[in-house]
Amino acid sequence: MQIIPIKTRIFKEGENLFDFISNQISRLEERNIIAITSKIVALSQNRIGRLKDKNKLIKKNSEKIIKTPWAPLTFTLGEWRINAGIDESNAKDKLILLPKNPFKVSEKIQKNLKKHFSVKQLGVIITDTRSMPLRVGTIGKPLAFSGFNPIKSYVGRKDLFGRKSRLTQSNVVDSLAAGAVLMMGEGNEQIPLAIIKDAPVKFTDKISKKNKNLAHSPDTDIYAWLYKKTNKKKPK
Repeated sequence: MQIIPIKTRIFKEGENLFDFISNQISRLEERNIIAITSKIVALSQNRIGRLKDKNKLIKKNSEKIIKTPWAPLTFTLGEWRINAGIDESNAKDKLILLPKNPFKVSEKIQKNLKKHFSVKQLGVIITDTRSMPLRVGTIGKPLAFSGFNPIKSYVGRKDLFGRKSRLTQSNVVDSLAAGAVLMMGEGNEQIPLAIIKDAPVKFTDKISKKNKNLAHSPDTDIYAWLYKKTNKKKPK
């Protein structure tokens, strides 16, 4: 597998996302996956806020909020994240919010890029970064994806010694997003795009609703008990 970072000019607020991508990338091949940072998706939607409105925007864009000594831990777009995913970095004295309807954006971009580059199999990942429990630093995560199955199941398959797996599933899309963000960087690299070649995925345009929602419900998540005492309602 190969991940190719694409250095570009600076993306502007309100700019057309498809035009930008198709102008910055000269070629896409069959079975490529393109990673797109969520920041330029948000900028294309004018998802911008003022610094003085940060607390108000965090509250507005969160379903649940847990106050911590460092920053609000919020439940936003189906996952726990810091500050509702609102970011000040590379925002030029403004705030960049998470994009709206990221899966719809991913599917639309995939469809348009397939037509533009005359390919039949193409994947898209809209990437984000996230802090992980009990781990230092941030890691790349997918905010949305399209064009391929995000999970590789080992259920029912035998291991080296003939034991059949009952539960193991490999989260392919999270792994790909982490690798792409590593190459794209999180500072002044000016690399909002990356092309992933020869990824071990099954390409398909028919992704089930279950496979789009990769988050466990509290009833099935082994770590759910950690949140039981902090499952508070959104403050008024």
